[in-house]
Amino acid sequence: MVRCSLCIQVPAKLKMLRLSFDRSNIAQTATVALATVAALVLLALVAAYWTWELFAPRPEPRAQAAMTAGGETSSAQSLFGVIERNPGNAPPTGIAIKLLGILAAPSGRQGYAVMQLEQGKILSVQEGEDVAPGIRLAEVAADHVILERAGIRETLAWTVKAPAGTEQANK
Repeated sequence: MVRCSLCIQVPAKLKMLRLSFDRSNIAQTATVALATVAALVLLALVAAYWTWELFAPRPEPRAQAAMTAGGETSSAQSLFGVIERNPGNAPPTGIAIKLLGILAAPSGRQGYAVMQLEQGKILSVQEGEDVAPGIRLAEVAADHVILERAGIRETLAWTVKAPAGTEQANK
């Protein structure tokens, strides 16, 4: 009797668990065949995908160009609302309040403004609330706010800064 050097030696109680690599096992053969078929199917799918990606016709663009002859974007002009260039008849305010930010809301809703008072205190104020005693935030627009002080409406707009390098070029 020839002994296999790869056979596992087990006690007599566990002889049924003894594995032999000499005999072909149907389950082992079926598992290997199934793994081979699965690998070939996966290879075929990957090859088909990349063939389609490389050789498929390119789709036609559906969106039309938004640029006009002058180079301006006509379709995006009112995307975020229209800025009111003339804030009305309210004169600029003389109060030492600095406008830091605006959250303008659509019509029918109240906006917010972030302001810095002269004491250095930073506030977020909702439209209609008091900024300081006697000063109320009357309106919030996209580029300015209207403050009401003793019944008089005043405009507080963004501070316009000169672009960097403009000061040096003018000197």
